[in-house]
Amino acid sequence: MKTNFVRFILLGLGAWLVRAAGPDWYGVTALGTNFMGAVVIQAGLNLSVPGLCLWALGMGLFWDFATFSALGHHALVLGVVGMLVRTQKGWWVGASWGEQAVGSILAAVAFFAWDRFLHCWEVRAWAWPFSLNVALVIAGMTNGLVSVLLGIWLKPIAERARVGGLGRRR
Repeated sequence: MKTNFVRFILLGLGAWLVRAAGPDWYGVTALGTNFMGAVVIQAGLNLSVPGLCLWALGMGLFWDFATFSALGHHALVLGVVGMLVRTQKGWWVGASWGEQAVGSILAAVAFFAWDRFLHCWEVRAWAWPFSLNVALVIAGMTNGLVSVLLGIWLKPIAERARVGGLGRRR
């Protein structure tokens, strides 16, 4: 668990660096937010429930502090979407790659919708309905596809860690 937990902390910090160092884009084109959605989906699939809760709380509070958001805004988004994905882990593991891509897109839409809703509530600026709908579709597709690619990259790493961990216990 430690290596997976540390890996997701580093991925979350990497998403924040993309947001901090990247172009000053927002909404659909916010690359850091899109990347964070993909990281949350994979954290929901790969971390234990206590690890996911601890990661979502710590990483969410860091994002709140680092992006000057209302305290708890990102922790809530990361926790809700991470747990949503976690509850579907059994289905996800047995699904085909196409079904996993669709699941990633739906989870990413949920991530973006929660984040956007809470952000709009925070600044009291409602972008309804057309711009939000377009943003949900485009950001959801981006998040979902990045999540699939991230999952493909993480799977061999997790399998090597699992095999290596079993070998040490004998």
